[in-house]
Amino acid sequence: MNVLEKNLKVFIKILELTQDRDYPIILSGSTSLNMQGVDIEVHDIDIVTDKKGAFTLANRLKEYQVKEMAFSKTDKYKSYFGKYRIDDVDIDIMGDFQYKTKNNLWSEKNHLHPLKQLEYKKHKISVLALEQELIEYESANKTITISKIKEKLNKEKIIK
Repeated sequence: MNVLEKNLKVFIKILELTQDRDYPIILSGSTSLNMQGVDIEVHDIDIVTDKKGAFTLANRLKEYQVKEMAFSKTDKYKSYFGKYRIDDVDIDIMGDFQYKTKNNLWSEKNHLHPLKQLEYKKHKISVLALEQELIEYESANKTITISKIKEKLNKEKIIK
């Protein structure tokens, strides 16, 4: 089983633990990018949700906790943030995640941005649209990832 498949198996496990949820669970980061066809190495699972979702997930995943859910802020990012580990897969959960834009303002909360629905083994998975991921990676100045997302978007003729 490759890293993407292993991560998606763990992500599905989280979805199944939260079937009764009334908050978003959105896959982001390297797993989401690779799943959408971006030629990028897969690392951990990044989950974007709102504040309620962050604390509800923290409670449901307590036995897997590595870093307790709490508000975290740097000069580039702010969110409710916690770390978990399931079946040797690292998971970052971010509630009400925001990043600094190029004009030095805080972005809209991430879970409110455009989403795309993907299907994996009969499960619907919400992911941030590639265009949104591009904006976020540009704000973080992650040049290699930026070029790989642009390459994928260019192939799909989404950007010129």
